[in-house]
Formats: sequence, structure tokens, C-alpha cells
Amino acid sequence: MYYGPTDKQQVENGTTLHEGKASNNFEQQMLQWPDLRLSVLELGENPSSSLNMQSVAADTEEIMNVEPSTILALAKNALSASKQALALAEDLKLDLDDSLSNSLGSANSSTLPVEEEEAPTVRSTRRLERQSKRRRMPSKFMISDTYSLRKTNVRKKVSGSYDPNDPLRLFLRGPETTQLLTAKEESELIVKVQDLMRLEKLKSNLQSQFGREPTLVEWAEAIGLSCSALQAELHNGNRSREKLVYANFRMVFHVAKQYQGRGMNLQDLLQEGSMGLIKSVEKFKPQVGCLFATYSYWWIRQTITKSIVQHSRTIRLPENAYSLLGKVVKAKRSYIQEGNHCPSKEELATRAGITVQKLDKLLFTTRTPLSMQQPVWTDQDTTFQEVTPDTGIEIPDVSVAKQLMRQHVRNLLCVLSPKERKIIKLRFGIEESKENSLSEIGNIFGLSKERVRQLESRALYKLKQCLVKQGLGAYADLLV
Repeated sequence: MYYGPTDKQQVENGTTLHEGKASNNFEQQMLQWPDLRLSVLELGENPSSSLNMQSVAADTEEIMNVEPSTILALAKNALSASKQALALAEDLKLDLDDSLSNSLGSANSSTLPVEEEEAPTVRSTRRLERQSKRRRMPSKFMISDTYSLRKTNVRKKVSGSYDPNDPLRLFLRGPETTQLLTAKEESELIVKVQDLMRLEKLKSNLQSQFGREPTLVEWAEAIGLSCSALQAELHNGNRSREKLVYANFRMVFHVAKQYQGRGMNLQDLLQEGSMGLIKSVEKFKPQVGCLFATYSYWWIRQTITKSIVQHSRTIRLPENAYSLLGKVVKAKRSYIQEGNHCPSKEELATRAGITVQKLDKLLFTTRTPLSMQQPVWTDQDTTFQEVTPDTGIEIPDVSVAKQLMRQHVRNLLCVLSPKERKIIKLRFGIEESKENSLSEIGNIFGLSKERVRQLESRALYKLKQCLVKQGLGAYADLLV
């Protein structure tokens, strides 16, 4: 609590102190000022009651007659005593009541015209509990609001991606694919499919025997049935095969989703997987003791992987290259999961079990080719063919420089004798596209191979002597 007679401040609150050694100095000072001591004790005993403004004004008028330096020293002593009492209470872990906390809070909130540190504010535990309860109440509402908002966003996203007219989605939700078969129904369908396969095998034998496709009558006579009975058997077999394929088509969709992003779209993968499922229906034998789902799963995956190898790239790669590339991709993914996002070639080769040279060759051969008609930018129609230069066509400046160099060389050959000039032209193919050997030149002139070599070396020496005079050093950049 502060008393400033010059600023005419009123007493707003008081401070109560515990009895002990820390309050001896404070009591000695209060004995010297009985009126001030009385007002402080009254404020400390009842901090929550409202003070009478008239009594406070009367007390302040009496205090106005006191010297300011004495009041300031008394205030300092009171503040230091309150700090010592607070430290003693914290050491002894005493429970401070509400009156003490209010009095200390009011003493800390008042502003002293001295350079002292503010005392820490002490609050009761009950007040903190009430505040924590009040804070937790809106957080629950906020969590529920955010959860409901997130739920509505998910619903909007799902509804936006859903296409009710998608034929694939409609087919997967149809009764043919959603109704699962029991073990008894599956075995009955497999028996009918096997009977159909037996009939088709007999037909292929008759076709190879007759050299033509047999008629229905001939086919029925070979089996020993009537035409109507044969047609019924064929109809039941085909229906059983279709029903068995449709009932297991969701497994085809499950396998095809695992191979997305490998060069083929989902529709093509489903088509290839369906062909594998049909082949597994035709080749399945229940006598082996294997389940049909296990047997068909292998055929579906086999046909899908084979189609990816054959049709995913413009330039087809062998199957061993795909297997090695899969090992490299798996090794790189494992390094990324461990935290190494940029593994070196040596690390990839070591984990994949191959050499670095083999890894470089594999990466070089598995490069994805680009079409020359493919647009360079998505927002423009410019293709790679338009921006890619033709290496077979020379730049006009280089072409003109080479023509000047050839003319200059022909003029330079005039310093040689006719025989030496002819040997140089035949040897380097200056006027012809073919370069002749020494023996061929010797046969033309009727000279030995050694003599032709001597004439060639002498002619080249003469040309070297004239290079500086003729200025042929300017064509050094054109020589490859």
C-alpha cells in the first residue's frame, strides 16, 4: 500500500501479515504511527468489505501533515516485510487464505514511485480450478465444431468425386458382382464348366478329324445326345462360366488397383485381369485340392504383369530388366523410409545386389521415350518437333565456312606437281567420296607401295610449308 501526500492518493486496499520474525521491523514502525497502524490493521482484517470514503479522507488529511520522506521509508519497509512474509509462507508450504491473496494482489497492483521489483501475485487454487473449467468448456464446443466441419468437407469431397453414370462403378455395384457364392454353389458351377470344356475339346478333335468345323448334328452324335440336349448343356455351361467370372470380378479389381501407375490405365488392367480369370476358370481342377480363389489370383496377377511388360512402353523391354528395375525401386524406397532421400548409385547397387555398371546400363535402357508430337507446354500447342534442331542440317554460317575452306585447299594443291596432286586427292578423297589405300594408288600409277608413301610424305611437307603463307589457320575451328 502506498501513501503519497503530494499526489493526494487515497487508500484503496491493505496488507495483512503473518506473525513471525519477518514482521518485527514492520511492527516497530507501526508503533510510531498509531493512526496509520490502526488503518492498516483494519484494512487487513476485512479486505473484502467496502471502505467508507469519508473515513479514508479523514485519515489521509491527518497523514498529509507528515513528512513525505518518512512515509516513503515506511512504505518501503512495509513492502520488504510483505515480501519476507511471502517467502516464509512459500518455504513452509502454508495455505494462504483468500484475504491474504487479495491483500497481496492489491499491494502488487498499486504503483510505487520507487524503483522496486513488483511482488508476485498469489491466487488461490480454487480460482485457478474455476478458470480452467471455464476454459475447457468452449474447447469442447470448438472440437465438436471442427469435427463436424471436417466431416462435411469429407462428404463434399466424396460427393464431388462420385460419378453416378460411371459404368465401371455401376457394374461393380450390380447384383452379378455383389452376390458372393457359397462353397456348394461354386463347386456346382465348376462341375458344369468342366463339362463344357469337355464338349469343346471333343469339338476341336472333330474339327481336326474332318478338316472343318463339325455341325451340331455331328457333334451331338459323337457325344451321344440329341441336339436339344447338347444345346441345353452348352447354355448351362456358358451361364455357369459367366456367373463364376462375375462373382470373382471384384478380386480382379483388387489386383488391378495394385498395378496402377505403371504405364497402363485401370480399364486396360481390368481387361487383362478378366482374361486371366477366364483362363483360370477353364484350367481349374478341384481334384488338386486348391481353392479356386487362390488359383485364379495367380492367373490374374500373371496376365496383368505380362501385359504391363508388353504394352506399357513404346520400346518393349525384357522381363529381366523389369525385375531388376523393381529391385532398384524397392531399394530406393527403403532408403527414403530410413531418411536418406538422395541415395547414391553405389548404395542402390549394393542393396539391389548388382554392380554400378549394370545399374547405369539399366537406368539408360529404361528411359521413357517422348513423342516428338507431344506438346512442350500444357497451355501451348508447340511440340518437341518444332523446338528440336536437326543435327543433320548445318548452320548456314558453318556451311559457308566449310565451302570456303574446301576451295582454299584446292587452290593450295596448285603448289604441288601433277603427280603429287593426284596422289593427295586419291589418298584423302578430296574429289571422290572414297579414300584409297597406298596399294590401290600404286596399282593406278604402276608404283610400289613404299614409293607412293614417299611421294605422299613429300607432298604433305610442301603443304605444311605453305600453311602460314596461305592463312589456313583461320579454319582451325572447323576441323573435327
